[in-house]
Amino acid sequence: MRALILGGLTIVAVFYYLILEVGQASGSGSYVRSQFPMVAFMPFVLWLFLNAACGHLWPRLALNRGELLTIFTMLWVVGALPQWGWSDYWIAIIGAPFYMATPENQWSDLLFPYLPWRVFPDSSPQVLDTFWMGLPQGAAVPWDGWIGAIIQWLGASLGMVVFGFCLVVLFQRQWMEAEKLSFPLAQMPLDLTQGFDGPRRVPDLFRSGLFWIGCGVVLLPLLYNIGAYFTPGLPLFELYTKRFHLELPRPFPGLTIRVLPLVMALTYLCPLDILGSLVVFALLATIKIGLMDRVGLVVGGEGQPLTPQAILSLESLGAIIFVACWSVYLARRHLREVWRQVRTGEGDRRQVGIYRLALVGLILSAFYVIAWACSLGMSLPLAIGAFVLMAATFFVTIKLIAATGFPYLMPSWPNAKGSSFIVDLVGSARLSPQDLVAFKMFTGHAFFGNIRLPAWPALPHHLHIFSLRDQPLLVTATVLVAFATGFLTAVWASLEMAYDKGGAVFLMGATGLLDETVHLLQNPRVGDPGKWGVWGWGLFQ
Repeated sequence: MRALILGGLTIVAVFYYLILEVGQASGSGSYVRSQFPMVAFMPFVLWLFLNAACGHLWPRLALNRGELLTIFTMLWVVGALPQWGWSDYWIAIIGAPFYMATPENQWSDLLFPYLPWRVFPDSSPQVLDTFWMGLPQGAAVPWDGWIGAIIQWLGASLGMVVFGFCLVVLFQRQWMEAEKLSFPLAQMPLDLTQGFDGPRRVPDLFRSGLFWIGCGVVLLPLLYNIGAYFTPGLPLFELYTKRFHLELPRPFPGLTIRVLPLVMALTYLCPLDILGSLVVFALLATIKIGLMDRVGLVVGGEGQPLTPQAILSLESLGAIIFVACWSVYLARRHLREVWRQVRTGEGDRRQVGIYRLALVGLILSAFYVIAWACSLGMSLPLAIGAFVLMAATFFVTIKLIAATGFPYLMPSWPNAKGSSFIVDLVGSARLSPQDLVAFKMFTGHAFFGNIRLPAWPALPHHLHIFSLRDQPLLVTATVLVAFATGFLTAVWASLEMAYDKGGAVFLMGATGLLDETVHLLQNPRVGDPGKWGVWGWGLFQ
């Protein structure tokens, strides 16, 4: 319980600082740029040093290893929520329609008849005008105009978290025992907390000379750059901050190379064959783009050709679907055993109970999210399809992260939630205006993040660190309490900043989704054999 309280307070403090103090300053997005965000790791490191000091000064107050890891996983669950991770997009998109509608963008004519207004804030000037322009001095934030929308989005988002948690519970033993995924991102916090329960009350790593050499190699250049910032004329050490561009013969795009010590540390435990595959396919993508530019390859019907990058995205979507299906096929014996235990009750009683609850939670959460998607205006078949594509994309992403430890592994923007399958392959022309508007609201950046996935990447590692069998309530509560706390804090802090400084700070993500929806309504896309061929090539490549 102490760890849950401290974890929740840490989330509130970190989000308050990041959103209200750091705000939209240059470089602030670096805190949430990966699936292993610095907004989770940096406070955890601070806790390590504070706890080491506390262990020497007030030993009874020091946290044990499990409590430190609980705080870390809570931070990781919500690490992708603030700023560019999600909250900036969410608050801008749902605050934009009434205030930013103009005759030129045609939102009022093409979108307003179909938008699900109950998931938006109150449209009165007291709520929206002051959101974008800022409140008069001494005025209070009109929370009553936002409460309904906050509850709607929090409920649906918690449904996605519960679905992901239950899905990982059903697959975790397969990944750990049969496929032997290495979970590199979990190994670092485990190593950093090893030794806190001993008499020394410090991590065992802190007594390793090799550890301090590695720490110095990374930390000393950063400390030097801090000093150089305050010393005009002193050159910066740019090895860890500069992007090096390797120019290739035209029309091949150049390669960007950057030395990231954290990525090198995390991927050290990645199997070499998987790590080599990441490099090979990155180079192969560069070659493909250059060759497509050279020969002028065109895929797509008249008036809607796909760029080389879009072709690669469609190909990668085929690969995502293949990996999802292959993962289920590999786990077929495990899933049959899970179903046998659920159906008959044979086996370890506690494990059987966990599997039964996970299956019930999986079904109920899927039903809830699909029902919420239907309430946005989608037909039931489209809602089911959109949900399955989103879940498949997330499932593949978190499995590959658990296998590789590569925190920058993300789906491409068109494939962030599998939406390109419906838009480009099935064809947006097959959707009614009501279906299309609701579909874009469900798969856009307003709902459950973007290419940086909230909560899901942390779940396999959370269940790798902690035993769900031994502590089912605590392990489950850690995820749900963390996510609810993080979501509400991010929304509260973002609204406080908007009503204080003006919502124009969120303009980056305000209009893109709605403008894109209007474009699709006016220029519907259709599937064709070429697009299906590209997708099929990725599926069977």
